[in-house]
Amino acid sequence: MPIAALAAFVLSLILAAPALAADPTPLRVGYIPVGDCLQYYVAEEEGYFAAEGLAVAGAAMKGGAVIAPAVEGGELAIGWSNTVSIILAHAKGFDFAFLAPGAEGVAGSNDVHALLVPADSKIDSVAGLAGKTVAINTLGNINEAAMRALAQKAGIAPDAVRLVEVPFPDMAGAMAKGSVQAALTLEPFVTNAVSRGAAKVLDPSPHAAFGSPYLIGGWFAKKAWIKAHPAQAAAFARAVAKAAAFIDAHPDKARQILSQRTKLAPELAAKIVLPRFPQTLDPQALTGVIDVSARFGLLSKPFPAAEILDEPAK
Repeated sequence: MPIAALAAFVLSLILAAPALAADPTPLRVGYIPVGDCLQYYVAEEEGYFAAEGLAVAGAAMKGGAVIAPAVEGGELAIGWSNTVSIILAHAKGFDFAFLAPGAEGVAGSNDVHALLVPADSKIDSVAGLAGKTVAINTLGNINEAAMRALAQKAGIAPDAVRLVEVPFPDMAGAMAKGSVQAALTLEPFVTNAVSRGAAKVLDPSPHAAFGSPYLIGGWFAKKAWIKAHPAQAAAFARAVAKAAAFIDAHPDKARQILSQRTKLAPELAAKIVLPRFPQTLDPQALTGVIDVSARFGLLSKPFPAAEILDEPAK
């Protein structure tokens, strides 16, 4: 075969052959093993990260208090955090921004938090908590702001309720021992405590002051990282948006994935309230959280929500 013809033949084979996929890009992500991070589990289970060319290595962590320093130090590229922690970090000069929404609370349909009291408690209103001790998971976060707002709405001083830090899994036990008289907790601990008769709901929508819907938390990174890695940031945002769409279209399957990945009993996973998982970031869903945080002194003054949003073009 003449050289020219041979060259043309080889070239035709190269062009006809399927392109080899590029090696997936490593990405380390911090998340909290609760229902609010269901997008992460679904994106892994359904292969959305891989389809976007990402080799995601997840790190299950206790909360934003440990995830944020890991993102700041570069141990993680992306992490999940409640909104107030990122709001306060921004006010202190940290270079954090949400690149994708995580979970939204919607009054009446997607209330994943509740204020509980022991089942035999005589406290029947938030006003009855004046002078009492209430468990929240972390001081200076979304649940402290919520409790301050609840107290004010009930006609008592925002600091009339003593707040103490108790991990979510330990709150029911703390109420049973009497070391706290109420607890602001979230699913699955709400449904678990109520269904087994250990607690009753004092307020089913303790975050109502933030508006409806409001952003409970989301996926964040350093703005500098997003700017330096636009393709990775956009790929991650697309993957979790696909996961959000899957959760909306296949809620039963999503609950099965949640049960499998968190070891939550299937019957409990089927009953708990889940947040809403939006596919895009809405500044309005953050504005109320920022305003309430400023009103109760967690933040010196409010700022535009857009300052902590950096959603990459998809």
